Amino acid sequence: MRILVFLLAGLLILTGCNQFKVTDYEQSTATVTASEILTNNPNADIFQLEGTIYSNASNIDWVQKQELSIGTKIGTITKQYKDGLTFEDGMATKLPVGAEIFEPTEKKGLILIVKFDNKERRYLGLIEG
Repeated sequence: MRILVFLLAGLLILTGCNQFKVTDYEQSTATVTASEILTNNPNADIFQLEGTIYSNASNIDWVQKQELSIGTKIGTITKQYKDGLTFEDGMATKLPVGAEIFEPTEKKGLILIVKFDNKERRYLGLIEG
């Protein structure tokens, strides 16, 4: 009888500790929207690609220290953002139309390299979590 009581108590404890829900995980990895960023910083240097917002990472040391080489071209800036427009893929706040977006050969998280006017800039994908 004692063994049965201990087994039931242990089962109740283990069941009570498991409160993880799929919706909790989905919320923690949601992407940040352009409107959220621009509300906090109207001068933000951002662009959108495949639904993810990328922000200029020039002032982020760990991103700049990564040894990265340009890999495959994955996009181009096609539109310049103006107040009142809906932010969409290919749109940027500061980058010029025609700037090319590359994935680094070395996969280092959500870092992309953008080339324009003989310059290269690194951008970091913004994910809540």
